[in-house]
Amino acid sequence: MRKTVLIFGASSFLGSNLVEAFGQDYRIVGTYLTTPVKVPGMLSVRCDVLKKENVQRLLGLFRPQITIYAAGMSSISACHANPKLADALNSAGLTNVCSSAERVGSKFIFVSSSFVLGGEDVSYHESDTPFPGTSYGSSLASSEFYVQKSCLNYIIFRSCPLYGRAYHPTRRNWLEPIESAIVQGQQVAVDDSVSHGHLDVQILAKLIKLGIEKNVTNRLFQITSQNIMSRYDFARLYCQTFGKDENLIVRAQWPLPLDNSQFRSKALEKYNFRMDTKNAEEFFTLRMPTVEESLKATKKRLAG
Repeated sequence: MRKTVLIFGASSFLGSNLVEAFGQDYRIVGTYLTTPVKVPGMLSVRCDVLKKENVQRLLGLFRPQITIYAAGMSSISACHANPKLADALNSAGLTNVCSSAERVGSKFIFVSSSFVLGGEDVSYHESDTPFPGTSYGSSLASSEFYVQKSCLNYIIFRSCPLYGRAYHPTRRNWLEPIESAIVQGQQVAVDDSVSHGHLDVQILAKLIKLGIEKNVTNRLFQITSQNIMSRYDFARLYCQTFGKDENLIVRAQWPLPLDNSQFRSKALEKYNFRMDTKNAEEFFTLRMPTVEESLKATKKRLAG
């Protein structure tokens, strides 16, 4: 009998892609709040993660072997504009789901972000203390801490920004508007001040599946490409890989919305979110791809 995976936030960019990756091997139940999405092979259920009784009832009904939290706010600018809502969805909602999963004996999986780190020009390890500079990073750092201290069966994947295809038209990832402009022959300004890894979302999905299959317990893995680059450089590399006009990509600087009450007193000119992946590579016996290799895999997956 197939195991049940309950994905909170199945209508999100990450959640819908996890449904696609898991659908053939697991029984999938996915939740949404206001934007239901139909993905083949998924039972869709409405649930407000901020209402603990709703979360408890849902987990008690389906009693999944694996619970994945893919809900919350993933936009740095949106989190900065509404830090209370960001904290509610990224921290309080996660707490409700994590504690309820614990009660039914479900493995809890949380996908965090490299933005919990400080952005210095160093290679960060899992053992380094998170030092977030944004409301988005702060809310995720709080969630990481809660899961590690309160959950008895968890996996945390601290991931670089992901790209791919969204299932819901209003839940696009950052690359899709750029792709749309390129296809229409329009110039598009892309940031060159923040550098991080770039991975196809399906690469992370495969690693999460591998973690479930290997029954990993109580580990945090940093998942990213071998190299880092700005979104400007990534967009130009995307054009080269897919045969588009890279001259449509214009260098720009998008201000990183810092939460000055928690961050350093002086902002950096450049931010680098470089994560060491030796832990994940040794455990899963693999080599993380470069950004170029990830894009080539994307092109192959999407048939060009």
